[in-house]
Amino acid sequence: MCRSIVGSGMLSLFLVLPFSGAQAQSSLPRFVIDQIEAAAAEGLSAEDLVIHYEGLLARPLNLNAATRRELEASGLFTLFQQESLLAWRERYGSIRSAAELALVEGFSDECVAEIRPFVAFGEVAPVRRLTNTTTFKGRKKWKQAGMSFTAKHALEAPQWSLHAVLDNDPKERIPDFISLAGRYKGWYLGDFTARFGQGLVVWKAFSLSAFGTPSSVARRGKGLQPYRSTDESHFFRGLGWTGRFRNWSVTAFCSRNALDARIVDDSYTSIVTDGLHATEAERAKRHTLHEYVLGANLSYEKGRWHFGVTGAAYRYDKHNGRRVQDYNRYQQYDGWWGNLGADWYGTLGSLRFFGELAVDAHLAPAALLGFLWSPSYNFETSLTTRCYAPAYIATHAGAHSSLSSVSNQIGSTGSLRWIHGRWTLQADFEYVYYPWKRYRAEAGTQQLKGRLQLGYAFRSGALLQGQIAYGSQWKARLQFDLPLGATWQLGARADANLHGAGAYAGLRWHPSKKWTLATRLTAWNTRDWASRICFYEQNVPQSFAVESYYGKGIGAYLLLQYAPVRNVELSLKVQQGYLSYFVRIFMPG
Repeated sequence: MCRSIVGSGMLSLFLVLPFSGAQAQSSLPRFVIDQIEAAAAEGLSAEDLVIHYEGLLARPLNLNAATRRELEASGLFTLFQQESLLAWRERYGSIRSAAELALVEGFSDECVAEIRPFVAFGEVAPVRRLTNTTTFKGRKKWKQAGMSFTAKHALEAPQWSLHAVLDNDPKERIPDFISLAGRYKGWYLGDFTARFGQGLVVWKAFSLSAFGTPSSVARRGKGLQPYRSTDESHFFRGLGWTGRFRNWSVTAFCSRNALDARIVDDSYTSIVTDGLHATEAERAKRHTLHEYVLGANLSYEKGRWHFGVTGAAYRYDKHNGRRVQDYNRYQQYDGWWGNLGADWYGTLGSLRFFGELAVDAHLAPAALLGFLWSPSYNFETSLTTRCYAPAYIATHAGAHSSLSSVSNQIGSTGSLRWIHGRWTLQADFEYVYYPWKRYRAEAGTQQLKGRLQLGYAFRSGALLQGQIAYGSQWKARLQFDLPLGATWQLGARADANLHGAGAYAGLRWHPSKKWTLATRLTAWNTRDWASRICFYEQNVPQSFAVESYYGKGIGAYLLLQYAPVRNVELSLKVQQGYLSYFVRIFMPG
């Protein structure tokens, strides 16, 4: 009863806030869509990635005020572009327009057009203002009882912020998930994420373990940040603080978070992270286990170099009751556990070095080393190597890994990107060796993945891209994007593997800042789930859609976005399986 009252009250709070004077947001660029598709292919959630870039759409990065760290953390620029931009500012001063940005070495007209919605050209002094953003998102499947919805509210100012999230899946009791996060200067209260080093000790946030650009492999931890996602597992709940003293920063936090688990005789036999509580069996596991976490980080940063030390200790309030088997023998602990790691990150000319060394409570080691070389805008390459002992246990790690945990592998990942005129070539590979047994796999197994991608940008703005990849099976892709005047854009793509194929053709119409209409027709024919075809679909904001097609069929969707007044955005998507809608109200101070 109490839960229903609280949920109804919060839902009312989200819905009754006044509609006041953001215009419709631009669609996400191709490089972001590629990252989302790669994450979905690995079975990962990309919600934090979508929120990050949509946050930049709402609050563009000021190119004249951004520090080197902020340019790196934005995910918009290569290493060469970052250094070129900083050198231009030092020599010529502020950049006043997109046309002037195109004069900076490494920024072509096509590149500037792609990142333009995410950047601003204001004065060096940041604008002090308060923003108030309310969003409501719903989704209803035609043949399923109930509906899912997410409501979010954010008050943000330079010195403080408040975030609230309410989320429910179909048939769940209201409210199922509530997240509250507050920040005042260096203090964090409620729900927050933590990202330090290269993720071997603590990276409690979105982690992309798939192919991206060469620049994306080098991580820049953001420390503590307010939690804004709907994932019910990957965050801390408690109190945190970050203090900065000249070139030093100190962070400390404590957390007590409730988890879903199956409990037998006061011991947990499994931990559930899907966040579903629609059935009685699922509700019986809800918040039956609590985890206590203590963490700290000490960092030194000066100029182009960063060094940090991170430590974490954690335990559950119930004993470990999981059955010990060969594949999980070295991934279990009871009582207090923890990790300690040292990381570094530096730039030397056109080279960037990064890495982290860590041990767990029983001194099992883990190491990650990498470098990125970008001597010009036309060429960049990266290489990372990692060695995680079979016995290394780090519950809150999020380093690059081909497994769901950071353990039991020796691997290397390389990437190369070359631009010649209007041609762009990218090649990626990953090799992993597993010294200890895995689930349904013996010890000493190995895995090889690779991708070769070639694209051509026409003077008209059209883009033709082909790709061939190998993982568990061979895959091929051909994609074509064609702008038709100033308001229309046509896109088509075909994917194939050894046991199936799929293709789509889509049309997007953007006649003004108020209206956007997108539609797509998809056809597929595959043998089974293992040969499924995955396509990214334009979706309502603050969500992403990577649909998996298997069997044989034809599908279509229609997406309509409308901004009736300057700071209000409405979105509606209709598809053969469901309907979803989105409302955003943005009130600048």
